[in-house]
Amino acid sequence: MIPLLILYVLKRQNVISVSEKRLLKFKTAIQKILVLVLLSVFTCAQGSNNPENETPKVFQIVKNDKVIGTINMVKKIYGDSVIYNSESQINVRLVLKFEITGIEKSVFKNGVLVYSSVYRKLNNKVKANHFIARQGNHYSLNDNNKIEVLNLDSIEQNLTSLYFKEPKHIASIFCDNQKEMIHVKSLGQGKYKVEISNGKYNIFHYKDGKCVKVEAVSPMFDVVLMPTT
Repeated sequence: MIPLLILYVLKRQNVISVSEKRLLKFKTAIQKILVLVLLSVFTCAQGSNNPENETPKVFQIVKNDKVIGTINMVKKIYGDSVIYNSESQINVRLVLKFEITGIEKSVFKNGVLVYSSVYRKLNNKVKANHFIARQGNHYSLNDNNKIEVLNLDSIEQNLTSLYFKEPKHIASIFCDNQKEMIHVKSLGQGKYKVEISNGKYNIFHYKDGKCVKVEAVSPMFDVVLMPTT
């Protein structure tokens, strides 16, 4: 569960500054929204906690014809809500040995992203730990307990959803790790290039609307993601 965000009273003082009170009120509002969102998701579909449809996917991460990790993904549909869960584990040795762990969750309601979280750890160091939540007609970002309002109106597809859905007629999607919209370019014949950052991009391959391969290119190393089924 998302940890409770607490502001401590300054030493030797019995009052909290006005700015701290506003920040505490803002954080509390976000937490209430998250609780309502998650309750709404898990009590929909006539009050059942069982999804109407569940699609698991497992991708092997391959480098130089050797499997170095896996990504386990699940898409669950609850009435008008869709939840994506992703867990990844990579073990690779370049000059040094790297162990990368990733956990991501995305919640869509009525076709719009309402919650997204990213947790990534490299060896024993946390490299990413943030979430966004939709508030009215905008999104708020909590990045290591720092609150920021994102200049985004509505997110209808994110990077995780591309593993399940071909991005036909879509020019941009939300990258949860980068916390921003990124470009999608059709290369023809069921291939799409997704520019993530400078020198880092993915090429998704689809056949009959199903993702059959992902080429992940970065300045550090390139890998290929292949579905096991």
